[in-house]
Amino acid sequence: MSAETEVLEEVENTSTTETIRTVVNGIAAEREQWSEVADVFSFTASGLGFYMPRDCAVGNLISMMVPMPAYMRCYDHDEEFYNVWGLVQYCHAATHDGQPAFQIGVAFIGKVPPSSYDENPLQNYRICGMNDLGLWAVTESDSRFVQRKELRYWEKVNFYLALIDDRRETIGGERTTTENISKSGAAVVTTLELNVGDRIKLINTEFDFSSLAVVCNSHEQEDGKYRISLKFVNHTFPVHRLKTTGRAVEA
Repeated sequence: MSAETEVLEEVENTSTTETIRTVVNGIAAEREQWSEVADVFSFTASGLGFYMPRDCAVGNLISMMVPMPAYMRCYDHDEEFYNVWGLVQYCHAATHDGQPAFQIGVAFIGKVPPSSYDENPLQNYRICGMNDLGLWAVTESDSRFVQRKELRYWEKVNFYLALIDDRRETIGGERTTTENISKSGAAVVTTLELNVGDRIKLINTEFDFSSLAVVCNSHEQEDGKYRISLKFVNHTFPVHRLKTTGRAVEA
């Protein structure tokens, strides 16, 4: 019995309505292949969040076999498992079931990786829009991900969060205000139940700003609202136009 068959059987035997598990495959820095079973804590049609014993480098591609509902898939609707590739958006040290683990968020990009992945499986990528399937499109990044030292402004900026479907049409949304904002992203509190990898559009008329954004993190608060971290995809916010009254820190 192959190692992949063993982990698949483990997923089948342990996945319930309370617990969904996925098989995650990747390439280590030493170019060795690895495979892990991960506990899923959130999933949507465009992304997945899970706990796993090993870490993943932000910007790298990994593949997953997920027992997702057929209606949430963009293809392979009749298959037992949804085979999908994703871009690692964040990876934080955490605790899961009382054990050290990593909390990882992945944005789905499709059934196959870019051709450049075959040439270099450790190639770094970044989101650059959406593809024909309505999943995230990626392009090669010149360097490995590092935490950028850019200013994050603790300013309240009004936005309309527009939910979009696979055809990129608006299907709902709400108005909200940022907790903080930088050139490349923002943190907001919303009643919308958004998960890692979800795609939304942010609109602000005051600054004539509109951008696609990906949800990088989502945390439910005690009041039932969600604090979400967003990364702008196709535009940067003009922070130089802010009349800053609050403090700014390096993000």
